[in-house]
Amino acid sequence: MKLQQNDPTDMTKSLPRELPLLIDQLVDHALNTRFESFDHEVVEAARMRLVDTLGCTIGGANASGNLAFLDLIRSWGGTSQATILSHGDRVPLQYAAMMNSLMARSFDFEVAGPEPEGVNAGKMVGHVCSTTEPTALSVAEFTGASGKELLAAVILGGDIGARMAVADEFNFDQSFEVCGTANAFGATALVGRLMGLNHQQLVNAFGILLNLMAGSFQSLWDGVHTFKLPGAMAAFNAVLAVQLSLRGFTGAKDPLTSQQGYFALYGNNPKPENALADLGRVYYVKGMHKLHPSCYGNHNPIESALEIVRSHAFDLADVESVTLEVPPNRIKHFLNQNVEADDCQPRSLFSIPYGVANVLMRKEVRIEHYTDEYTRVPALLDLVRKVRLVPNLPLGKNHAGKLTVILKNGQSLSAYRESPLGWKDNPVTAGQVWDKYWRNIDFSATVSRENAATALGMLERLEEVRDVASLASCLVRAG
Repeated sequence: MKLQQNDPTDMTKSLPRELPLLIDQLVDHALNTRFESFDHEVVEAARMRLVDTLGCTIGGANASGNLAFLDLIRSWGGTSQATILSHGDRVPLQYAAMMNSLMARSFDFEVAGPEPEGVNAGKMVGHVCSTTEPTALSVAEFTGASGKELLAAVILGGDIGARMAVADEFNFDQSFEVCGTANAFGATALVGRLMGLNHQQLVNAFGILLNLMAGSFQSLWDGVHTFKLPGAMAAFNAVLAVQLSLRGFTGAKDPLTSQQGYFALYGNNPKPENALADLGRVYYVKGMHKLHPSCYGNHNPIESALEIVRSHAFDLADVESVTLEVPPNRIKHFLNQNVEADDCQPRSLFSIPYGVANVLMRKEVRIEHYTDEYTRVPALLDLVRKVRLVPNLPLGKNHAGKLTVILKNGQSLSAYRESPLGWKDNPVTAGQVWDKYWRNIDFSATVSRENAATALGMLERLEEVRDVASLASCLVRAG
């Protein structure tokens, strides 16, 4: 139900009248929470997110479409303020944050979430971290922030972004692309904190942001580069909103719960009270760390395929058919689309048939398997067409799937999974995230292993780093 209140003393029925506006509570949380409020577990979760996301940013440096984007940024020129990772260009802050976020999202490999907890547990967040982490590093480099300030920005930006995501009802068919909306709130919060805004200035920055957000999930269906654009624009818009606010440019007074505010215009089924659940007591900081490129919806089928090829020896020519039993809502879904020869690469990230066929053919999953060179192999595309999803499982467990490979000799090979690795109740270890960092470094081949090791060492002792500009300077191409 859309919110249609006008009275600024009662912006939403879910908030007691004696409390400040929702926007004021979130701004106070962003600006006034001290680093000492975070316990060891919270800090370590933020560190893992940084290691994961920055590795994926390097890994995505030359992904499909990104060099065209980089070429455009280079054509714009501008003041040297922050670094585009891997490539090393020094560009205006908003461009650096935007490009770094675009690269982080490029293989849908970066950490998802952060995961909501408590009363909001189980609600959909998406990819807040693909915006907040790269933006935090870019702005921290620009301001000369310390490692502690960077960690605090990551924790609070992710927390607020995730809270804004669960304050609405997520729907792929009806909602704006959540990376363009929730991510923008989280990024604006952390940019405002790192750039020293006062309370009213950050409220005003959110008021400016109200007019900048957008994004469509149609990109997932069409298999096009713009799937990674909403999160990148959220980074750009966050920096723009904060910089405009610092210069006195004014925005909407109550950008969240006014008559024409965020929930009224962007909301699908808004529940603003969700954003305040345990605010300041529970930090949404735990990431969902992927071990494979591509959408999380592909990962159980991928793991099932890996289980089959590791347990049984057979040739590609032996495969008669491949069936994945899923809940019925997975059938008419962007994850159940075949990869077409003219736009394989983006589609491969959002195609269960591709993910399964890739494992059956190559017996492993590597980042390069999701590049143009590897997705356009005719034998692989033939196998993709043999993978069929059937609606044989009950609703309620979206990730559940039973994969069955039928060989031409009549042998049936099956595997069943419910929770993908790295997902909520099935977390990965820090060691696996560190290994993933090196996978991205080696795949990209743009940052030397020596510099990557120095950067990783700084991330491991980030609380001792006085100026994170030195971290950004390590994560660039030699020379």
